[in-house]
Amino acid sequence: MQSKLEQKVEDIVICLDTSRSMFRRDFRPNRLEAAKEAIRLFIEKKRENAPTDRIGIITFDSEAKVIQELTEEHAYLIDALENIYPKGTSGLGEGLAVANQLFVREIQMLGEKLYRMIIISDGKPFASTINPIKALGTSKKLRIIIDTIGLSELGISHGESILDKLAKNTGGEYTRVFESTTLNQTMVHLSEKKEIPYSQAKKMDNAEILSEIAGELFRPTDLAETQEQLVRLFTGKEKETCIICFQEQDPFTHAPFYSSGRYCPNCKSPMHMSCAAEWAAQSKVGTANVFRCPRCFFLLKVPKSIHKLKTISESVKARSRQPVEVGSAKFLLITRPNEEMESSICPICHFIFESPPAYLCSNCHTYYHVECLKDKWLAKGNKNCRVCGKIIEL
Repeated sequence: MQSKLEQKVEDIVICLDTSRSMFRRDFRPNRLEAAKEAIRLFIEKKRENAPTDRIGIITFDSEAKVIQELTEEHAYLIDALENIYPKGTSGLGEGLAVANQLFVREIQMLGEKLYRMIIISDGKPFASTINPIKALGTSKKLRIIIDTIGLSELGISHGESILDKLAKNTGGEYTRVFESTTLNQTMVHLSEKKEIPYSQAKKMDNAEILSEIAGELFRPTDLAETQEQLVRLFTGKEKETCIICFQEQDPFTHAPFYSSGRYCPNCKSPMHMSCAAEWAAQSKVGTANVFRCPRCFFLLKVPKSIHKLKTISESVKARSRQPVEVGSAKFLLITRPNEEMESSICPICHFIFESPPAYLCSNCHTYYHVECLKDKWLAKGNKNCRVCGKIIEL
Protein backbone atom coordinates (compact mmCIF):
# COMPACT_ATOMS: atom_id res chain seq x y z
CA MET A 1 0.00 0.00 0.00
CA GLN A 2 1.42 3.37 -0.98
CA SER A 3 2.08 5.69 1.99
CA LYS A 4 0.11 8.90 2.21
CA LEU A 5 2.06 11.99 1.14
CA GLU A 6 1.62 15.57 2.27
CA GLN A 7 3.13 19.01 1.79
CA LYS A 8 4.16 20.97 4.84
CA VAL A 9 5.13 24.57 5.56
CA GLU A 10 8.87 24.69 4.96
CA ASP A 11 11.80 26.35 6.70
CA ILE A 12 14.72 26.48 4.26
CA VAL A 13 18.30 27.49 5.01
CA ILE A 14 20.47 28.28 1.99
CA CYS A 15 24.17 27.62 2.69
CA LEU A 16 26.35 29.51 0.22
CA ASP A 17 30.06 28.84 -0.23
CA THR A 18 31.90 32.19 -0.17
CA SER A 19 35.47 30.89 -0.31
CA ARG A 20 37.98 32.44 -2.73
CA SER A 21 37.41 29.64 -5.27
CA MET A 22 33.88 30.99 -5.78
CA PHE A 23 35.43 34.01 -7.53
CA ARG A 24 36.42 31.88 -10.53
CA ARG A 25 34.96 33.09 -13.81
CA ASP A 26 33.80 29.84 -15.39
CA PHE A 27 30.33 31.19 -14.52
CA ARG A 28 29.42 34.76 -15.53
CA PRO A 29 30.47 37.11 -14.05
CA ASN A 30 31.84 34.60 -11.48
CA ARG A 31 30.62 31.62 -9.47
CA LEU A 32 29.51 33.62 -6.45
CA GLU A 33 27.53 36.26 -8.37
CA ALA A 34 25.88 33.55 -10.46
CA ALA A 35 24.88 31.72 -7.28
CA LYS A 36 23.47 34.92 -5.76
CA GLU A 37 21.36 35.52 -8.88
CA ALA A 38 20.04 31.94 -8.70
CA ILE A 39 19.14 32.47 -5.04
CA ARG A 40 17.21 35.62 -6.00
CA LEU A 41 15.19 33.55 -8.48
CA PHE A 42 14.52 30.98 -5.76
CA ILE A 43 13.26 33.69 -3.40
CA GLU A 44 10.99 35.17 -6.09
CA LYS A 45 9.46 31.77 -6.85
CA LYS A 46 8.85 31.11 -3.16
CA ARG A 47 7.18 34.51 -2.82
CA GLU A 48 4.84 33.64 -5.71
CA ASN A 49 4.02 30.03 -4.84
CA ALA A 50 4.61 29.56 -1.09
CA PRO A 51 4.75 32.94 0.71
CA THR A 52 4.45 31.37 4.19
CA ASP A 53 7.63 29.29 3.75
CA ARG A 54 10.55 30.89 5.55
CA ILE A 55 14.08 31.22 4.20
CA GLY A 56 17.41 31.88 5.91
CA ILE A 57 20.89 32.45 4.48
CA ILE A 58 24.25 31.24 5.79
CA THR A 59 27.65 31.83 4.22
CA PHE A 60 30.67 29.64 4.86
CA ASP A 61 34.34 30.21 4.14
CA SER A 62 36.96 30.03 6.89
CA GLU A 63 34.03 30.67 9.25
CA ALA A 64 30.27 30.15 8.93
CA LYS A 65 27.95 33.12 9.53
CA VAL A 66 24.19 33.62 9.63
CA ILE A 67 23.60 36.39 7.11
CA GLN A 68 19.81 36.33 7.49
CA GLU A 69 17.72 34.49 10.07
CA LEU A 70 14.68 32.52 8.91
CA THR A 71 12.09 35.00 7.67
CA GLU A 72 9.04 35.41 5.42
CA GLU A 73 10.19 38.94 4.54
CA HIS A 74 11.66 38.35 1.11
CA ALA A 75 13.01 41.90 0.82
CA TYR A 76 15.32 41.22 3.79
CA LEU A 77 16.72 38.19 1.98
CA ILE A 78 17.40 40.12 -1.22
CA ASP A 79 19.15 42.88 0.75
CA ALA A 80 21.28 40.33 2.62
CA LEU A 81 22.67 38.99 -0.67
CA GLU A 82 24.10 42.39 -1.59
CA ASN A 83 26.81 42.29 1.10
CA ILE A 84 28.26 38.85 0.39
CA TYR A 85 31.81 38.67 -0.99
CA PRO A 86 34.34 35.83 -1.49
CA LYS A 87 37.14 35.30 1.05
CA GLY A 88 38.98 32.58 2.93
CA THR A 89 38.84 28.83 2.36
CA SER A 90 35.84 26.50 2.12
CA GLY A 91 34.58 25.34 5.53
CA LEU A 92 31.61 23.18 4.51
CA GLY A 93 31.50 21.43 7.89
CA GLU A 94 31.12 24.76 9.69
CA GLY A 95 28.30 25.76 7.33
CA LEU A 96 26.43 22.52 8.00
CA ALA A 97 26.88 22.82 11.76
CA VAL A 98 25.63 26.43 11.92
CA ALA A 99 22.64 25.54 9.72
CA ASN A 100 21.77 22.64 12.04
CA GLN A 101 21.82 25.01 14.99
CA LEU A 102 19.69 27.59 13.18
CA PHE A 103 16.93 24.99 12.85
CA VAL A 104 16.95 23.92 16.50
CA ARG A 105 14.63 26.51 18.00
CA GLU A 106 12.08 25.83 15.28
CA ILE A 107 12.28 22.05 15.72
CA GLN A 108 11.77 22.46 19.45
CA MET A 109 8.59 24.46 18.97
CA LEU A 110 7.12 23.22 15.69
CA GLY A 111 8.07 19.63 14.92
CA GLU A 112 5.39 19.34 12.25
CA LYS A 113 7.24 21.62 9.81
CA LEU A 114 9.54 20.40 7.04
CA TYR A 115 13.16 21.50 7.38
CA ARG A 116 15.33 21.84 4.30
CA MET A 117 18.87 22.90 3.56
CA ILE A 118 20.20 23.93 0.14
CA ILE A 119 23.99 23.97 -0.24
CA ILE A 120 25.67 25.74 -3.15
CA SER A 121 29.40 25.08 -3.33
CA ASP A 122 32.26 24.08 -5.58
CA GLY A 123 32.48 20.94 -3.42
CA LYS A 124 35.99 21.17 -1.98
CA PRO A 125 35.64 21.17 1.85
CA PHE A 126 39.35 20.73 2.56
CA ALA A 127 39.55 23.60 5.05
CA SER A 128 36.75 22.40 7.37
CA THR A 129 37.74 22.01 11.00
CA ILE A 130 34.32 20.43 11.61
CA ASN A 131 33.97 17.12 9.77
CA PRO A 132 31.11 17.50 7.24
CA ILE A 133 30.22 13.82 7.61
CA LYS A 134 29.81 14.23 11.38
CA ALA A 135 27.63 17.30 10.80
CA LEU A 136 25.66 15.22 8.28
CA GLY A 137 24.90 12.70 11.02
CA THR A 138 23.35 15.49 13.08
CA SER A 139 21.28 16.68 10.11
CA LYS A 140 19.90 13.17 9.62
CA LYS A 141 18.88 12.90 13.27
CA LEU A 142 17.16 16.29 13.02
CA ARG A 143 15.39 15.00 9.87
CA ILE A 144 16.65 17.81 7.66
CA ILE A 145 16.47 17.25 3.90
CA ILE A 146 19.63 18.52 2.18
CA ASP A 147 19.66 19.46 -1.52
CA THR A 148 23.09 20.24 -2.96
CA ILE A 149 24.40 22.01 -6.05
CA GLY A 150 27.99 21.45 -7.13
CA LEU A 151 29.46 24.25 -9.22
CA SER A 152 31.79 22.62 -11.79
CA GLU A 153 33.46 20.13 -9.38
CA LEU A 154 35.92 19.28 -12.14
CA GLY A 155 37.98 16.17 -11.46
CA ILE A 156 35.51 14.81 -8.89
CA SER A 157 33.37 11.80 -9.79
CA HIS A 158 29.74 11.66 -8.63
CA GLY A 159 30.54 8.91 -6.13
CA GLU A 160 33.38 10.91 -4.60
CA SER A 161 31.54 14.23 -4.23
CA ILE A 162 30.86 15.18 -0.61
CA LEU A 163 27.82 17.13 -1.87
CA ASP A 164 26.46 13.95 -3.45
CA LYS A 165 26.85 12.10 -0.13
CA LEU A 166 25.05 14.86 1.79
CA ALA A 167 22.04 14.72 -0.51
CA LYS A 168 21.80 10.93 -0.80
CA ASN A 169 21.94 10.42 2.96
CA THR A 170 19.11 12.88 3.73
CA GLY A 171 16.67 12.19 0.90
CA GLY A 172 17.69 15.30 -1.03
CA GLU A 173 18.79 15.96 -4.60
CA TYR A 174 22.34 16.47 -5.88
CA THR A 175 22.88 18.46 -9.08
CA ARG A 176 26.17 19.30 -10.77
CA VAL A 177 26.07 22.42 -12.96
CA PHE A 178 28.60 24.02 -15.28
CA GLU A 179 26.90 27.25 -16.36
CA SER A 180 24.43 29.85 -15.09
CA THR A 181 21.33 28.78 -17.03
CA THR A 182 21.34 25.28 -15.52
CA LEU A 183 22.06 26.74 -12.09
CA ASN A 184 19.02 29.01 -12.34
CA GLN A 185 16.82 26.16 -13.56
CA THR A 186 17.95 23.98 -10.64
CA MET A 187 17.11 26.63 -8.06
CA VAL A 188 13.67 27.19 -9.63
CA HIS A 189 13.08 23.43 -9.44
CA LEU A 190 14.15 23.34 -5.77
CA SER A 191 11.70 26.14 -4.97
CA GLU A 192 8.90 23.60 -5.37
CA LYS A 193 7.61 22.04 -2.17
CA LYS A 194 8.84 18.62 -1.09
CA GLU A 195 6.37 15.78 -0.67
CA ILE A 196 7.15 13.57 2.31
CA PRO A 197 5.50 10.60 4.08
CA TYR A 198 2.73 11.76 6.40
CA SER A 199 3.97 12.78 9.88
CA GLN A 200 7.60 12.12 8.97
CA ALA A 201 8.66 15.17 10.93
CA LYS A 202 8.69 14.43 14.62
CA LYS A 203 9.05 16.67 17.63
CA MET A 204 12.28 16.06 19.53
CA ASP A 205 13.07 16.49 23.19
CA ASN A 206 14.90 19.74 24.05
CA ALA A 207 17.75 18.01 25.86
CA GLU A 208 18.12 15.53 22.99
CA ILE A 209 18.43 18.37 20.47
CA LEU A 210 20.95 20.35 22.51
CA SER A 211 23.07 17.29 23.15
CA GLU A 212 23.00 16.36 19.48
CA ILE A 213 23.96 19.66 17.89
CA ALA A 214 26.36 21.22 20.42
CA GLY A 215 29.91 21.10 19.07
CA GLU A 216 33.04 19.86 20.80
CA LEU A 217 35.71 22.40 21.72
CA PHE A 218 38.97 21.87 19.85
CA ARG A 219 42.36 21.34 21.47
CA PRO A 220 45.39 23.43 20.47
CA THR A 221 46.75 20.34 18.71
CA ASP A 222 43.62 20.22 16.53
CA LEU A 223 44.07 23.74 15.16
CA ALA A 224 47.85 24.20 14.97
CA GLU A 225 48.66 24.46 11.27
CA THR A 226 52.37 23.68 11.67
CA GLN A 227 54.58 21.85 14.15
CA GLU A 228 56.44 25.12 14.73
CA GLN A 229 53.23 26.89 15.78
CA LEU A 230 52.44 24.07 18.22
CA VAL A 231 55.95 24.22 19.73
CA ARG A 232 55.66 27.99 20.15
CA LEU A 233 52.37 27.53 22.01
CA PHE A 234 53.77 24.77 24.24
CA THR A 235 56.89 26.78 25.09
CA GLY A 236 54.91 29.92 25.86
CA LYS A 237 56.36 31.95 22.98
CA GLU A 238 52.92 32.17 21.39
CA LYS A 239 50.23 33.17 23.87
CA GLU A 240 46.46 32.90 23.70
CA THR A 241 44.05 35.00 25.77
CA CYS A 242 40.73 33.51 26.89
CA ILE A 243 37.77 35.47 25.51
CA ILE A 244 35.88 34.93 28.78
CA CYS A 245 38.41 35.84 31.51
CA PHE A 246 40.84 37.76 29.25
CA GLN A 247 43.83 35.95 30.76
CA GLU A 248 46.43 33.56 29.38
CA GLN A 249 46.64 31.46 32.57
CA ASP A 250 43.62 29.41 33.63
CA PRO A 251 42.13 31.10 36.75
CA PHE A 252 40.97 27.73 38.13
CA THR A 253 43.95 25.43 37.54
CA HIS A 254 46.62 28.14 37.07
CA ALA A 255 47.83 26.08 34.12
CA PRO A 256 48.99 27.65 30.83
CA PHE A 257 46.64 27.81 27.88
CA TYR A 258 48.18 24.95 25.90
CA SER A 259 47.12 22.48 28.61
CA SER A 260 43.83 23.96 29.84
CA GLY A 261 42.63 25.87 26.78
CA ARG A 262 40.28 25.00 23.96
CA TYR A 263 38.95 26.68 20.80
CA CYS A 264 35.48 27.25 19.38
CA PRO A 265 35.34 25.03 16.26
CA ASN A 266 33.46 27.70 14.30
CA CYS A 267 35.12 31.07 14.98
CA LYS A 268 38.34 29.59 16.51
CA SER A 269 38.11 31.84 19.59
CA PRO A 270 40.24 30.64 22.55
CA MET A 271 38.81 29.91 26.01
CA HIS A 272 39.80 28.02 29.15
CA MET A 273 37.81 24.87 29.91
CA SER A 274 37.06 26.10 33.43
CA CYS A 275 35.83 29.45 32.10
CA ALA A 276 33.64 27.61 29.59
CA ALA A 277 32.12 25.57 32.42
CA GLU A 278 31.35 28.70 34.46
CA TRP A 279 29.92 30.42 31.38
CA ALA A 280 27.66 27.40 30.77
CA ALA A 281 26.52 27.34 34.40
CA GLN A 282 25.43 30.99 34.20
CA SER A 283 23.84 30.81 30.74
CA LYS A 284 20.19 30.03 30.07
CA VAL A 285 20.59 27.71 27.09
CA GLY A 286 18.60 24.94 28.76
CA THR A 287 21.21 22.55 30.16
CA ALA A 288 24.28 23.08 32.34
CA ASN A 289 26.52 21.21 29.89
CA VAL A 290 25.81 23.38 26.84
CA PHE A 291 26.65 27.04 26.21
CA ARG A 292 26.98 29.50 23.37
CA CYS A 293 30.37 30.82 22.25
CA PRO A 294 30.59 34.41 23.55
CA ARG A 295 31.82 35.57 20.13
CA CYS A 296 29.87 33.72 17.42
CA PHE A 297 27.05 32.16 19.56
CA PHE A 298 27.78 28.66 18.25
CA LEU A 299 26.36 25.99 20.62
CA LEU A 300 29.18 24.15 22.41
CA LYS A 301 29.56 21.33 24.94
CA VAL A 302 31.43 21.70 28.21
CA PRO A 303 34.41 19.29 28.03
CA LYS A 304 34.05 16.16 30.16
CA SER A 305 37.52 16.71 31.55
CA ILE A 306 36.53 19.91 33.38
CA HIS A 307 33.90 17.98 35.36
CA LYS A 308 36.62 15.47 36.26
CA LEU A 309 38.91 18.28 37.35
CA LYS A 310 36.23 19.80 39.59
CA THR A 311 35.58 16.38 41.13
CA ILE A 312 39.29 16.05 41.83
CA SER A 313 39.47 19.50 43.42
CA GLU A 314 36.41 18.92 45.60
CA SER A 315 37.69 15.48 46.63
CA VAL A 316 41.09 16.89 47.62
CA LYS A 317 39.42 19.57 49.74
CA ALA A 318 37.12 17.03 51.41
CA ARG A 319 39.98 14.66 52.25
CA SER A 320 41.99 17.49 53.76
CA ARG A 321 39.30 17.67 56.45
CA GLN A 322 38.80 13.92 56.94
CA PRO A 323 41.00 10.90 57.70
CA VAL A 324 42.18 8.97 54.65
CA GLU A 325 39.99 5.94 54.00
CA VAL A 326 41.62 2.60 54.77
CA GLY A 327 42.13 0.21 51.87
CA SER A 328 44.15 -0.03 48.70
CA ALA A 329 43.61 0.23 44.94
CA LYS A 330 45.50 -1.34 42.09
CA PHE A 331 46.98 1.17 39.63
CA LEU A 332 46.84 -0.18 36.08
CA LEU A 333 49.35 0.86 33.41
CA ILE A 334 47.38 1.95 30.31
CA THR A 335 49.42 1.71 27.12
CA ARG A 336 46.75 2.26 24.47
CA PRO A 337 44.88 5.54 23.83
CA ASN A 338 41.18 5.73 24.70
CA GLU A 339 38.52 8.44 24.75
CA GLU A 340 38.23 8.54 28.55
CA MET A 341 41.96 9.14 29.00
CA GLU A 342 42.01 11.82 26.29
CA SER A 343 39.23 13.74 28.07
CA SER A 344 40.88 13.49 31.51
CA ILE A 345 43.26 15.72 33.45
CA CYS A 346 46.08 14.46 35.66
CA PRO A 347 45.32 15.35 39.33
CA ILE A 348 49.01 16.06 40.01
CA CYS A 349 49.91 18.56 37.28
CA HIS A 350 46.37 19.42 36.04
CA PHE A 351 47.53 18.90 32.45
CA ILE A 352 45.76 16.90 29.74
CA PHE A 353 46.94 13.57 28.30
CA GLU A 354 48.48 13.84 24.84
CA SER A 355 49.25 10.11 24.56
CA PRO A 356 49.83 6.92 26.64
CA PRO A 357 51.23 5.56 28.85
CA ALA A 358 49.24 6.53 31.94
CA TYR A 359 48.27 4.98 35.28
CA LEU A 360 44.59 4.36 36.08
CA CYS A 361 43.27 4.01 39.63
CA SER A 362 41.03 0.91 39.68
CA ASN A 363 38.86 2.41 42.43
CA CYS A 364 38.02 5.96 41.27
CA HIS A 365 39.09 5.60 37.62
CA THR A 366 41.39 8.62 37.72
CA TYR A 367 44.22 8.81 35.19
CA TYR A 368 47.75 9.92 36.19
CA HIS A 369 50.77 10.78 34.08
CA VAL A 370 53.40 8.10 34.74
CA GLU A 371 56.11 10.64 35.61
CA CYS A 372 53.72 12.65 37.80
CA LEU A 373 52.69 9.61 39.84
CA LYS A 374 56.21 8.24 40.29
CA ASP A 375 58.42 11.34 40.41
CA LYS A 376 56.10 14.02 41.81
CA TRP A 377 53.86 11.98 44.11
CA LEU A 378 55.24 8.65 45.27
CA ALA A 379 58.85 9.88 45.36
CA LYS A 380 57.82 12.57 47.87
CA GLY A 381 56.35 10.04 50.29
CA ASN A 382 52.70 10.20 49.25
CA LYS A 383 51.14 6.73 49.32
CA ASN A 384 47.46 7.43 48.67
CA CYS A 385 45.47 8.17 45.54
CA ARG A 386 44.99 11.91 45.44
CA VAL A 387 41.31 11.56 44.52
CA CYS A 388 39.84 8.57 46.42
CA GLY A 389 42.46 8.21 49.17
CA LYS A 390 43.14 4.50 48.59
CA ILE A 391 46.69 3.20 49.14
CA ILE A 392 48.44 2.94 45.78
CA GLU A 393 49.47 -0.49 44.55
CA LEU A 394 51.53 -0.55 41.36
